Amino acid sequence: MRKFFLSSMALIAMMGAMSLTSCSDDDNGGGGGGGGQTGEAAVLGGTLTEDLTLDASKEYKLTSALVVPEGVTLEIPAGTTIKAEQGFDKYILVEQGGTINARGTASQPIILTADKEDAGSGYWGGLIINGKAPISGASAGTTSGTEIDSNIPYGGTETGDNSGTVEYVELWYTGARSSSEIEHNGVTLNAVGSGTTINNLYIVEGADDAIEFFGGTVNVSNVLAVNCDDDCFDFTQGYSGTLKNCYGIWEEGFTSTEEDPRGVEADGNLDGNGPDHTPQANFTIDGMTIVNNSSNQPMQDAIKVRRGATAHITNAVVYGTSTIENIIDLTDGKGGATTSSEISVTNNAYYVSDGIVNEGDGTYPNVKVEAGNTGADVSAFGWTGYNFPELQATTVVPEGDLPLEISTPVALEAGKSYTINGSVHVKDGGVLLIPAGMTIKAKEGFENFILVERGGKLYATGTEDAPVTFTADTDNAKQGYWGGIIINGNAVISGPAGSVNEGTTEIDANIPYGGDDNADNSGVLTYVRILYSGARSSADIEHNGLTLNGVGYGTTIENIYIAEGADDAIEFFGGSVNVKNLLAVNCDDDCFDFTQGYCGTLENCYGRWEAGFTSTEEDPRGVEADGNLDGNGPDHTPQADFTIKNMTIENMAASQPMQDAIKVRRGAKATIENALVIGSGEIQELVDLSDGKGTGDEGCVINVTKGATNVGKDTNDGNPAGATINIASGNTGCDTGIFGWTGYSL
Repeated sequence: MRKFFLSSMALIAMMGAMSLTSCSDDDNGGGGGGGGQTGEAAVLGGTLTEDLTLDASKEYKLTSALVVPEGVTLEIPAGTTIKAEQGFDKYILVEQGGTINARGTASQPIILTADKEDAGSGYWGGLIINGKAPISGASAGTTSGTEIDSNIPYGGTETGDNSGTVEYVELWYTGARSSSEIEHNGVTLNAVGSGTTINNLYIVEGADDAIEFFGGTVNVSNVLAVNCDDDCFDFTQGYSGTLKNCYGIWEEGFTSTEEDPRGVEADGNLDGNGPDHTPQANFTIDGMTIVNNSSNQPMQDAIKVRRGATAHITNAVVYGTSTIENIIDLTDGKGGATTSSEISVTNNAYYVSDGIVNEGDGTYPNVKVEAGNTGADVSAFGWTGYNFPELQATTVVPEGDLPLEISTPVALEAGKSYTINGSVHVKDGGVLLIPAGMTIKAKEGFENFILVERGGKLYATGTEDAPVTFTADTDNAKQGYWGGIIINGNAVISGPAGSVNEGTTEIDANIPYGGDDNADNSGVLTYVRILYSGARSSADIEHNGLTLNGVGYGTTIENIYIAEGADDAIEFFGGSVNVKNLLAVNCDDDCFDFTQGYCGTLENCYGRWEAGFTSTEEDPRGVEADGNLDGNGPDHTPQADFTIKNMTIENMAASQPMQDAIKVRRGAKATIENALVIGSGEIQELVDLSDGKGTGDEGCVINVTKGATNVGKDTNDGNPAGATINIASGNTGCDTGIFGWTGYSL
């Protein structure tokens, strides 16, 4: 190997050549991987003019682009750490004919990271390798310009081109961008040939993709991608190799800056602009796991194959506690995947919002979602030190009665019939997954309900076209036929100051709720109908339609229809969960009930009594809100402090007076915006903030329009002096158009 030297011009200009000097390194922080030395660091940057072998006993700082041109080799020995300064222009680029040998080991990986401990994704560029292998184009031997510098080519005709060896390498905080269209990945492989060896990569907290293949034939194995901003694994421009044993995960708290982040994204040609180019991407993935555990970030697709690409994906599995819109999507405006694609994936994701497989107008006989795949072998990633989450495969529940105790993830099977016949408890660690379009029928009786205990999760994930329905097992059911749905969480509830408070479930005092985690996640309920619920065992112990006990804001509850239920449609016992798009019709007591320190937001809600409705309760209301439980804790903290946005209360019942449209009392603080009260039925009082156990908080702000024609009085003198009650025209209330999916005619 030739000895490295600097030209005199490089020493003078510090441009156009690789510089290697020693400098004092006051900041030896940087990303995650460990390794490297403290003390002085050597500076890297510029274009190599001779072969260079780094010294693993030194720490290196990348201060500009390090370019390995044709005929030159960069050797990076095991245990070497390179820390990059911030910026788009800090990257390592191996040009066509250049060679990189970054040979880490499991015990001494090579670490490419940032020079700051507080770096985030997109801090520096990443690793780019340009080869001479084929890429898609109008003719054989097509070349293209590198995305981050169009003057630097890649592509050709050398299928077996060898750009060196990259193994046991960690890359942290990569993906710097110069614009939304020009950005680095963690590792970019441009027309890299099959003679190149690439395996055992750990790519973490990178902007754009973890790894992207622009054509080429290189085979890559053992890639772990964690919290990468766009796609975990991206294939385009005629790539025809194999990616074996890969794992892509978004952790809780991850948020992407991209519009359409995915697990896999594959295009046959570059950007879909060459449908007649050859070759189109025809690649293999063998052994893959995709996970979305981020409650902040929906994954658009676990696997997206489009624009003339042919995918051969075997032994893939998808997990995740958070939203994945599609498990497989084979469609695109610029053309779908080829029908010869072969995909086998096992779906263990909790929440698939749009569909399992989107085939568009194509026919894909070899694309299958099936049980039994194991995905990536995580033992291959032991060298990274990454702490993999426990991922449990879901068990399919046989048709018939729901299990009375659920302590692991279980899924109901679409198209099958299920019955609530007893008290169904989703225990800590249990998950009940209910697919779109399912109807679950309950037997009659107080004891027939679903209760999600603390640490359990319910995913009832309907769609606008295929809601999930919980109802009675007879066509002749009335209010109070069966129990309802109860969710217990670990969020804060009111109680003695200075302590973490717990409550006990109204229908079973042996089951606690509440805690100190307002971000607690109890699952997802969306496009759900709950009918004929609210059974009671006594006047003081009765179900609601939906009972939320200490439920945290990590839980998603939206697009809910509750009808013909005894007691309240929905009641919030403390917690912080936000609920959106709720329609309550003919519920026996209150439409919307808040108590015990609830501090979330109810947005877009409509409570209605029809003309023939009659309540069995003494004081039915539109809204009833207490600051603490039953008014017995005026000194407890927190008191309820909640918001309602866009609400309509309607009483059309000729024989049923509504005691109050809005009742806020016992220390509760309500902020109610754009409320509208309508109907010809009697409403005794529009807004009442008074009570024998204490008024509502003087900070209440209530804006309501009185459109009802039979209101006894607007409010009273017992309200707290500082409260704002603004009764004025102009409010529109809830947009009824959002409830078309329910089938109910407003």
